Amino acid sequence: MRPLVESLTWTSGFFVVAVMSSVLALFTGRLQPTALRWIACILVPAAISYCLYWSPVWLGANSSEYWSWSVVFVIPWSLAGILASTAVMIGVRQYLRAKHARNA
Repeated sequence: MRPLVESLTWTSGFFVVAVMSSVLALFTGRLQPTALRWIACILVPAAISYCLYWSPVWLGANSSEYWSWSVVFVIPWSLAGILASTAVMIGVRQYLRAKHARNA
């Protein structure tokens, strides 16, 4: 598992975080309180990017190099995930509104 995570580049990390955030947004987009939905839209991608970046250290890699690069990787990966999550969440909400309007 560690070689797989260590092989991620800056660009491939964007795609991994965006896809994982989008899939989870399919579920968090159905949360009822709007505030909770938007909090999940921000926190879930941030948590995914943080965990993805630090997972090699948790699996035994030397952490000295990771500290200096964390901001360069975690923040852009989080922003990519937040954008993808927001797009999917808006799509889910529009689908649910249209479904509710048809059934009413």
